[in-house]
Amino acid sequence: MKDKAIILLLLLFFININLIYTQSPKELIRKGNNKYRERKFDEAEINYRKALERNRNERIAIYNLGNALYKQEKYSEAQQKYLEIINSSKDNYEKAKAYYNLGNSLLKEKKYKESVENYKNALKLNPNDFDAKYNYEYARRMLLLNQQQNQNQQKKDKNEQNKQEQKDETQKQNRSQNQQNLSQQNIDNILNALRNEEKRTHKEIKAKLLPRVEKRIEKNW
Repeated sequence: MKDKAIILLLLLFFININLIYTQSPKELIRKGNNKYRERKFDEAEINYRKALERNRNERIAIYNLGNALYKQEKYSEAQQKYLEIINSSKDNYEKAKAYYNLGNSLLKEKKYKESVENYKNALKLNPNDFDAKYNYEYARRMLLLNQQQNQNQQKKDKNEQNKQEQKDETQKQNRSQNQQNLSQQNIDNILNALRNEEKRTHKEIKAKLLPRVEKRIEKNW
């Protein structure tokens, strides 16, 4: 009885494995979409990847995988999937959505210039996309603000650099002036020492040359 139970479990296991591997890409995509709606983005990613294992050219799986990666903040990986759609699809509407999402992922990374370009591309293919228009304008303004901030920072850095250079130059001049003063003082001290030495030497020489006073010897008569 025990052996029969084990055999039954093994049969069920192999049946489940077989069912997994016989699932079509569309079934796996549907499963991934359900997980996506449940906000289980990691599980959705797994199902989309399984669908691509069955058919690596399944664009819906590629696109939805990009979205699942985007929701998990895996922006670089998501961008690769959107680019795959852009490069492989001949459907302008599909490509416009991929450009739009690519713009969003770049916007998340604060790559404003690149996101603006992708929103432009999305609008070229679908001029009536209100979301693309809105995000384009937002990214454009953020780009201008970022450029202005960078310019202000560069000016600030330049002013700080000039101030530091002026400070360094002033300190250099002060050090040079101090060195000059010190050098002059040393020279003066040396000259004074020489003068004093000279005076002392002159006195000694003069003392030696003066006639000596004779000692008088008086006889005691």
